[in-house]
Amino acid sequence: DDDNSDDMEISKVKDPRTVDVYPLKNLFLIWMALFHRNLIQIRSDDDGNSTMDALVAFTRVGLDPHLYSAKDCANTCGEPLHAMIQKSTLALVRSATSQMNKQFGGSHVEQWLKQAANRVVDACSDLGAGDEDAADSDDADGHLPLAMTVKRMCSCELNNGFSLEIALMKLNFATQALQKCLGEISDWEGNVRERTNFLCKDWDKDNANGNPAKQALQNAMHALVTAEVGFLWIDEESESFVGNHPHFLAAVSIAGECALVGACIYWCTQSCNETEEPIYTTEEKDAVHECMSNIEDLCDGIKKECRAVIAYPHLRRTKEYLTRLSKSLGGTKGKSSLDKRQKRREQGSLDSYFRPSMSDPFTETQDS
Repeated sequence: DDDNSDDMEISKVKDPRTVDVYPLKNLFLIWMALFHRNLIQIRSDDDGNSTMDALVAFTRVGLDPHLYSAKDCANTCGEPLHAMIQKSTLALVRSATSQMNKQFGGSHVEQWLKQAANRVVDACSDLGAGDEDAADSDDADGHLPLAMTVKRMCSCELNNGFSLEIALMKLNFATQALQKCLGEISDWEGNVRERTNFLCKDWDKDNANGNPAKQALQNAMHALVTAEVGFLWIDEESESFVGNHPHFLAAVSIAGECALVGACIYWCTQSCNETEEPIYTTEEKDAVHECMSNIEDLCDGIKKECRAVIAYPHLRRTKEYLTRLSKSLGGTKGKSSLDKRQKRREQGSLDSYFRPSMSDPFTETQDS
């Protein structure tokens, strides 16, 4: 009897429905209030290390499946528990970057964002497969938790408002996570740099220094080119990727998040422009358009490798994600001025317009 009672106690603890979300929600509400008011101060001798530990803790908590299946998680008043965890993470990043910018300057903030992203990537990598009956039970290398973290990181802020610091947090995290997920590309940074230099060869570099809009554009291009290089590698090595369905889904998802955060930075920076002067030149718009178009084409090519999607759920999810990503980029990339200039050149003058109709109808052709 004593043994049976012990088994019942263990099963009761492991049952996710026993998680009480009310105190957890109150706890995260307190955290958010403290972060919003910068009441949790960063010590000058700490250099942001304790904040990184807190960021890793919030991120790892957000991966716990018990919080999503807990009783009354979504039925209680207010937002679901996982949404509150995401907003607490946002408040933490915003508070940390604001305080460090005042204490140490903007360069220290950029360095902290890169280091924090690296810490989170390490903490969310190689977590292993899920439970036996879970959707990620076949993810032996633990790629899907990393992809899930990238998708959820700072997604609330990018969808419902824009903050450059939050966007840079997601940018650094997504690019480092993609490099970690692919892992086999030699000279990754060299490939990204070479492709960026090719796309941006016509840019005016003299006006980029000290211009926040131009710096944001460079960040957007870095994210888009990183996604393009990642998708190109997935397309070239599609045979090996398709053989590992969880890895395939994770790599596509992370590369897609890189593209989406780049598109978000590009368009939100343009929308925040309060002057009548355009902030992007024709050459800059053409480069962004070309990069997004290349990503669209790569998505279409990779999607053709997703066969037998009914029998393999991960392949179905991958194909659906690629379809949504292509539509999203197609609707936001705008039109290239190269197309407009080509149309103007083809229109020509009235003489060129009437000339075809006045040509000799009896001129010999190849068919005759």
